Amino acid sequence: MSPTRQTRRSFLKRAGLIGAGMAAAGSGIYLPHRATAADDSNTVNFYARGDEAIFGVFKELKAAFERANPGMTVKIEEAPSSDWDQKFQLKLASGQAPDCLFECDCTITSQIRNGALEPLDDLIKNDTRFNKTDYWDISWYTSEFDGKTYGLPYDGGSVVLFYNLDLFQKAGVEPLDPKTPLTWDKWVEIARKLTVDRNGKRADENGFDAKRISQFGISPNTSLPWPYVFGSGGEVITPDGQVPLDSPEATEGLQFIADLRLKHHVAPDPLAENTNFTFLTNNVAMDYDGVWNMVRFREAKFKWDVAPFPTNKVQTSTGWYSPLSITAQAKNKEGAWKWISFCCSEQGEQIVSKLGQAVPPLKKLAQSATFLDPTTEPKNKQVFLNQMDATILRTPGDKMGKYFGGYRKEWSDVFSPIFDKVLRGDQSAADGMKEARPKLENLLKTGKVSFLGNDCGCGRSS
Repeated sequence: MSPTRQTRRSFLKRAGLIGAGMAAAGSGIYLPHRATAADDSNTVNFYARGDEAIFGVFKELKAAFERANPGMTVKIEEAPSSDWDQKFQLKLASGQAPDCLFECDCTITSQIRNGALEPLDDLIKNDTRFNKTDYWDISWYTSEFDGKTYGLPYDGGSVVLFYNLDLFQKAGVEPLDPKTPLTWDKWVEIARKLTVDRNGKRADENGFDAKRISQFGISPNTSLPWPYVFGSGGEVITPDGQVPLDSPEATEGLQFIADLRLKHHVAPDPLAENTNFTFLTNNVAMDYDGVWNMVRFREAKFKWDVAPFPTNKVQTSTGWYSPLSITAQAKNKEGAWKWISFCCSEQGEQIVSKLGQAVPPLKKLAQSATFLDPTTEPKNKQVFLNQMDATILRTPGDKMGKYFGGYRKEWSDVFSPIFDKVLRGDQSAADGMKEARPKLENLLKTGKVSFLGNDCGCGRSS
């Protein structure tokens, strides 16, 4: 994460994109849409973020959509996750927004407040394919804001523990139980057996060199610390907007993440600019990450499976959905609805889930052979559904009724630089959260942040 950040306005100003013709309301960066002769009711311009695996799913959807809708064309513009939002802001500022896009849970509330997205409630109400009660409750959570819905649930589901069966077998470690979570202590014990230095010594053996590691036991997903807080009995946001991250329970969970590297030496440095340690490169044995990685991990040359998130004091899980949305500037809103509603309907989600990008937001599809296909990895896909259980699934702000209190991106802008110091070992979680709490509570109360940036900090690349 960059040590210096800029506001969106300062970035656009330097880029020469803020001029006298821009609207004064909201963030001040949007131009009114002007229809042109080039508008084509049969063409939908769609802005996609991700990587080749994710783009491959959209290509499958595009082919199926165009077969089902002769004469219609979807033009997909692909953008890497690292700079898709920055590029989208430039499109908005110049009045060249796409008709629709693959939004992110990490930016959607900011886009809504800035007036960039179109409410979809009337379209949903008038489309018999969409009955919100047929979907997981969590699937709508990121898209709902102040009583309106700004996206259809597309990509997402639960976050689980992926693990490399080949590395487990090599280390003499039994496969994980798909029903019973590990304890955190057992998790560390196993990770020490799976962490190996360049001389072949394991972290649980004498002579292990913690400075020269060739294989790590755990990638704990340091940009998703909230399940560790919940799992320790802590809370992220209370119903009245308090942020008790400085409680002993919360700091226990946050310190545990840092100590996996600093104390136990079983996790790679999450702040390293360049790292060769990933689950897919076969040198990280366990990876805590989202269901959407199935579409990537199916390219792996090794065997793998999934298990529930390990438990400390409270069994917990997390998950969310990123939606497909229509922009307020869309030239072809009717076509955009046809496209995104196809992708997010049962017909489209059969393609998405079969390829391994999501737990189908439709509950009946999630519990069908389309998703639980025994011929594709992982073997224990039921884990994804078990982790969707509403009695254990938590997200920050769920007690308040707003995802991150309505400030997902800004929350990360405040929290991440402070937590980075904890991850580096420059301060304890207890000290860091004493600093973070008042800033985050002020954010939720006033909507003001003192440290802005373009990095959504969402911890995912899909």
